[in-house]
Amino acid sequence: MTDLRVRFGLILAFALFPILLFSIFMAFRDGRLLLVVISILAWVFAYFSLWVTTDKLVFAHLRQIKSASDKFAMGDLEARVGSLNDAPDRIIELASAFDHMASSISERETRLTDNLDEKETLLREIHHRVKNNLQIIISLLNMQERKLQDASGLAALKETRGRINAIALVHRGLYEGDDLRVINMPTFLTRLINELKNGLGIENRDVEVDIQVADVKFEPDTAIPSALFIVEALTNAIKHGVPHGGVITISLETAGPTINVSVSDTGQGCDETSPAGTGSKLMRGFARQLAGEFREENLSPGHKVTLIFPAPTAQ
Repeated sequence: MTDLRVRFGLILAFALFPILLFSIFMAFRDGRLLLVVISILAWVFAYFSLWVTTDKLVFAHLRQIKSASDKFAMGDLEARVGSLNDAPDRIIELASAFDHMASSISERETRLTDNLDEKETLLREIHHRVKNNLQIIISLLNMQERKLQDASGLAALKETRGRINAIALVHRGLYEGDDLRVINMPTFLTRLINELKNGLGIENRDVEVDIQVADVKFEPDTAIPSALFIVEALTNAIKHGVPHGGVITISLETAGPTINVSVSDTGQGCDETSPAGTGSKLMRGFARQLAGEFREENLSPGHKVTLIFPAPTAQ
């Protein structure tokens, strides 16, 4: 707007300049210097008169339109130009076109927002129902557990329950979170591991669990395999690494373009010559599912398993 006013002022000055030159020429020709001063004052008066008139008739209305458009662009969907007093017809048409456009956009925005809210409510309900159904399955497993006497069968049932519970917690994290597309991993893993500690009886085994999770967010397709990897690694660490007490460290960290998920313990390590069990096979499967890599190594003391996969775009 300022640039337009400057340009108009220059055009107006040049348009009146020939009149000023002619007045000065006539004054000098007649030898009356007073007419020179009068000519200059007349030119200045004419310039500012035209400037003020044009500003009132044109630029003031354009400023009103610009103000309304700026407010609308900043998110005020109720911003309108309204009526313009004494404005030229073309400017009134411009203001009316803007108001019509703003009303159409506002109505469409309202419809889209309502549709989005409805779909979000339905999606939250779906996640809630899935979580409830998985909880029913867990309850059925709990009932079956009380009827079993076989130790290996009970252990397998507990492991299955832990896996199902991990998936249920993902859906719970989705419908309870602000964003239905991603899971807040620190909150989710802390909740998951605390429930696993209760289910696996860690408190009675003198086992300490240290959780170190970076502040990242995963989509469900990434969160579920990562969580199931931790479930298997934690279960293996309790069963084989520190069955009589020790420290288990669970870590999720970003390392440039990759995510590193590791579970280590302070136990006696793993016999590298023994065949891989179900837990190791599942962890390798989760690594393939994430297009990542599975590593395991003996520490001094203890054992460590690591899942390395490309960092997702949503974090």
